[in-house]
Amino acid sequence: MNGIHGNGYNTTARPPVAGKARRLGLLALAAALLALAACDKGQTPLYLSGRPGGPPPAAAAPAAPAAPAAPQEAALPPAAAPEAALPAPVRETRVGVLLPLTGEAAAAGQSLRDAALLAQFEVANPGLILQFYDTRGTAEGARDAALAAKDQGAELFIGPLFSQSVSAVTAVAQSAGIPVLSFSSDATATSANVFVSGFLIRPQVERVVSFAAEQGARRFAVLAPATPYGHAAAAAAQDAVARAGGVMVRTAVFDPAKVNFSPVIKELSSYARRKAALEAEKAKLALAAETDPASAEALKRLEKLDTLGDVDFDALLLPIGGTSLRQAISLLKFYDVDPGQVKFLGTLLWQDETLGSEPALVGAWFPAASRVGYERFVDRHTETYGRPPTQLGSLAYDMVALAAALSRQSATPWRYLTAPGGFIGVNGAFRLDSNGQADRMLAVREVTRTGSRVVSPAPTRFAQGN
Repeated sequence: MNGIHGNGYNTTARPPVAGKARRLGLLALAAALLALAACDKGQTPLYLSGRPGGPPPAAAAPAAPAAPAAPQEAALPPAAAPEAALPAPVRETRVGVLLPLTGEAAAAGQSLRDAALLAQFEVANPGLILQFYDTRGTAEGARDAALAAKDQGAELFIGPLFSQSVSAVTAVAQSAGIPVLSFSSDATATSANVFVSGFLIRPQVERVVSFAAEQGARRFAVLAPATPYGHAAAAAAQDAVARAGGVMVRTAVFDPAKVNFSPVIKELSSYARRKAALEAEKAKLALAAETDPASAEALKRLEKLDTLGDVDFDALLLPIGGTSLRQAISLLKFYDVDPGQVKFLGTLLWQDETLGSEPALVGAWFPAASRVGYERFVDRHTETYGRPPTQLGSLAYDMVALAAALSRQSATPWRYLTAPGGFIGVNGAFRLDSNGQADRMLAVREVTRTGSRVVSPAPTRFAQGN
């Protein structure tokens, strides 16, 4: 049965298509663990997954598969067997996964769902049951999804994706004492027991700025878009530069809606002052050139220049990507900012292996998640689904794996979400702090002509007491 029913989106779960026989075991397991949710007046889970034979939620109408016949008495453990020899009971843990499975963000929701299921299969906690709910990509839909998940026994919410949806879910979650592991990267969406697991801008900026300072950079500048992301990056840079013992020389912002932000970069580069300095020096040399061969030779050299003197910063943070980044680099070259004298710094927006096609970016540094676990995750996801995951999907994998691991080890698992030692995920080491933010260990990569390379590996553990 496919289609929209009430507030929920119910669809028959299908295993991913794979082309190799050795994948069939995982796919068969996937099919066995997925069940169709009931069609009722309220929202029901889109997909249920958990231990085979586990009971469906109260709202699920389809009959469970027939139970196997009772074992023969001879197959039971002997009556005198010690209690410790009996199998430990499996603790059932229901997790509401809140995703935009319809609407404009449905593709992102599908990516998150696929990675979440892959994590569940690989961690293999037989008591973990994932219940998927459609947020429709809206705050109202997220609230409806959270209410349905709460009513159907979820004790942890994973998701939603957007910050406005997180805000809508928060009241529902906090009234019921349910922790939230959202996929947002908006630090303002946090509150008591509501976490944002996305890659926050502050740790990215801190990592690349501190590395640049270690390599000798002292005078910093920022060119950022006039957006919440850009303002957050600029504020983080100000703090990071101060901690590193450097000086923030300039901060410039541009309107990303404007096609041409040339005036902003012209001012950032002090082009007018440096151009005037060149003209003044040329005029002075021209007066002496008639009688002084050295002055004449110096004047000849200056004819090849556009400005005189360097800019007053030796590292420039550019928290932009895509077309805006390439346009900014082109303008920086036009206004005579020499990449040989200024180190360009980026953020995770620079995770683009084609950046090296821009010569001025070769040698630039940017922070990145550890690729050691991520590359294995890409291989497993591609093998299972026939397509690579998104970076967003890796968050779903880590949060489901975390829930599976914690719920398997403790009857009160969520108190360990903020364990100071953190956890290792496919994106490297991370931990959730008491403020609801994800702290991640990041590497620093350098742009090369053929891609990028690690120049500072991501630490694998958090320092005690930090």
